[in-house]
Amino acid sequence: MYQSDMKLNHQITQYVEMQVQRLKSSAVESGVEMVLPHHQGREVMRDILQQYLSGLKAISCLLEHGYVAQTRGIFQTLGDDYEDIIFLSLPSLDGELTSLHKAYLKGVSSEHCEACYSPITRCEIRSTIKQAKTINHNVFQIYPKKQALQVLRPQGDKPCSSTLAITLHRHYAHKALLLTMLTAKVSGEDEVMRACLNYRAHLEISDELVWQRDIEEHQVAPATMNNPQDEPEKYATAL
Repeated sequence: MYQSDMKLNHQITQYVEMQVQRLKSSAVESGVEMVLPHHQGREVMRDILQQYLSGLKAISCLLEHGYVAQTRGIFQTLGDDYEDIIFLSLPSLDGELTSLHKAYLKGVSSEHCEACYSPITRCEIRSTIKQAKTINHNVFQIYPKKQALQVLRPQGDKPCSSTLAITLHRHYAHKALLLTMLTAKVSGEDEVMRACLNYRAHLEISDELVWQRDIEEHQVAPATMNNPQDEPEKYATAL
């Protein structure tokens, strides 16, 4: 089961990487200069998505060698990248470039801030996402990272759960698919968006991938999990 789960995670990552390369190639072929803030935001989204994929690969390598506890920091970074991409998509979706977005884009493009991923606070990013009306919050859910990652912390003599780490890895691989769809939508690349949507539907129909609930089941009481309102809507309805 371990090898089959890791293989599936690897396949999802490979597929997403192929679609990200399509997005980058299309941007180069179009020859559009990233001089407008909206265009610059798309470019940054693609860069962060590439960084996100590198994190998925690093986690895969660590898990294959049994270094489960060492994945926590990378999972944390993936969560930040996930929020950043959603945050950067908002101006293109609702047509409003806020002062926070201007500060973010100015910070990441500054020669003096090459190592800064976010010149604004994490709380400001999360708050902006939660208030956004153009994002389907049932799909692009923001999970408390402390809650999701606490289970990977060793408890006394009890080691970290490799099974849970693999499940988290699959969860974040699935998020990569969502982020690629969102980046493609913002970039006007409908073919890439449809390809990712069809691939996600294939995974769901084949019943090889348990969706976001498999993370929540480790955290939420049974009474809460049985609440129909907690079930996420299908992503297709969000587009």
